[in-house]
Amino acid sequence: MNKKVFIAIVMAAMAVSGGLFYLFWPYDNEVASNDDAYIPSQPIIKWQEVTIAEDEPKMAMRIKMPRIIIYSNYYIGSEASRAIQRHIESLKHDFISAATTAAIDNGETNILNIETEILLATPRLISFAFTSTEDLVGINDGNPKRTFMVFDLVNNKMMIEGNEMFRDDIAWSRAVTIMKRTLLSDYKGDPSCDLSFAPKHNGVAVSCIGVDWSRGGGYLSLTKDMPISVIQEFLAPSALVDIIQ
Repeated sequence: MNKKVFIAIVMAAMAVSGGLFYLFWPYDNEVASNDDAYIPSQPIIKWQEVTIAEDEPKMAMRIKMPRIIIYSNYYIGSEASRAIQRHIESLKHDFISAATTAAIDNGETNILNIETEILLATPRLISFAFTSTEDLVGINDGNPKRTFMVFDLVNNKMMIEGNEMFRDDIAWSRAVTIMKRTLLSDYKGDPSCDLSFAPKHNGVAVSCIGVDWSRGGGYLSLTKDMPISVIQEFLAPSALVDIIQ
């Protein structure tokens, strides 16, 4: 079979299985374990660990992810859980695309591991960090990639750029500049990367993912936790109360 045709078939099959991933959970090649982690005030987090195996090309995925339960408002909890699912599906899609272009004839397995961490959970805001590690056949992998998601439980929406946490767009822009400069201050090279961040208790988690031109455009992934004092003056009072409580 032509390799391009084979890859197209694999991608289509994986897209279908990705859609079924959440509809029919658990399924045949999955091993799942559940533990409940309770936050004193709502929401409640229900942890799930999922493993997925595929044969052609050989892939193994292990994903630890939460589901959000809000007994006083089931709809908001469901929306937050769906936002988490979409974020993880995006990470899965990037991995599958990379795995299909890796070596597939030597029997080795492409591996993806996604760990999820709760950074902040209040009745108003809940934020997560997703650390994804890839081991691709025949490819010298880079550092783990850390991405974030912040969900506004009051307005029932995901914060796309996090600018809702700041006094205005100017304050947001100045805070982003400071966080990126602080993150890259000790890095030696010529980095070009996109900054992402999320609030945590008394602080902010920051990452920058891109390339280093001094290393031939090689993969770059930097991450750091910063005290909230770095950007405190730019935050909206409502967000600040949640972060420092």
